[in-house]
Amino acid sequence: MHRPLVYLAGAIAGIPGTDAVEWRRDVAADLGMRNIETLDPMRHKRTLYSTQRISTDYRDYANRGPFYTSRGIMARDFNDVKRADALLVNLLGLTKPSLGTCMELAWAYALQKPVVVVMEAAGNPHDLHPMLHEAMPFRVETLEEGVDVVATVLNR
Repeated sequence: MHRPLVYLAGAIAGIPGTDAVEWRRDVAADLGMRNIETLDPMRHKRTLYSTQRISTDYRDYANRGPFYTSRGIMARDFNDVKRADALLVNLLGLTKPSLGTCMELAWAYALQKPVVVVMEAAGNPHDLHPMLHEAMPFRVETLEEGVDVVATVLNR
């Protein structure tokens, strides 16, 4: 039986490494209990896990290997979104837009992938643009709800 794939989108640049990693690890475990596999953009980036604040300039890490370069990031993340059966997008607590996540939302919209966005009811900067708003067909306020909605969309 095919195990559905869910891409775990959300901020990376400008936040602590643990913030970028821990929610993805926890959600992957929860989805795994429902026989759903995840694609994590932080995979193969262990050097960022303990970073106090991940730089917003990708060039600061480009010498660490192909998955840290602009081309490597773009190619892998776009391929992951294309392969995914759905996206779970965590925008909780962000005070400025996550540009990479906005790209992933646009790809998902263009590729007609179901998207579940986890975000506050009000006050999140991603809520202010009409095109972003339309790229969020399912919207909930907690990661637990997000896992449940993704699992329901994927019939798990």
